[in-house]
Amino acid sequence: MVTTETWPRPAVRARTLALRFQKFLVVGGIGLAVNQALLFLLAGLGTLSVNVASPIAITVSMVVTFGLNEVWTWHDRGSGRILHRALFYGAINSGGLMINWGILLYLHEEAGMHYLLANLVGAGVAAVWNFVLNHFITWRA
Repeated sequence: MVTTETWPRPAVRARTLALRFQKFLVVGGIGLAVNQALLFLLAGLGTLSVNVASPIAITVSMVVTFGLNEVWTWHDRGSGRILHRALFYGAINSGGLMINWGILLYLHEEAGMHYLLANLVGAGVAAVWNFVLNHFITWRA
C-alpha cells in the first residue's frame, strides 16, 4: 500500500484527484452503458427518433450516475442535503446533456456517423465538462 504521509500537499491533492477521476470514469462507463442501451432500445428497436430518444437515455443515465457518484466517487465530500447536490448535478449535467446531444445530432445527421458511435463521441466530450464542474461545485470540499 502506498502511503502519502511524507508527500508534499500538492502531490497528495493531485493523487486524490487522479483516483477520484478513475472512479468517475468507472461510474461514467456504467452510465454510458445505460445511455447506449436505452438509446438503442428507444431508437434502434423502438419507434422514437434519435433526437427524441437521446435526451431520454441521457437523463436516465444521469440518475444512475448521480447515485453511484454520491455513494462512491465523492462519498467523502459534499455537505448539506442530498437534494442540493442532486439539483447542482442535474443542472451541470444538463449542460453535459446539451453537449452530448448536440454532438450526437451533428455527427449523425450532418456527418452521417452511426448514432451509437456519435453518441460515444458526444458522451466523451460531455464527461470532461461534467467531471470538472461537479468536482468543484456539486461535491466541493
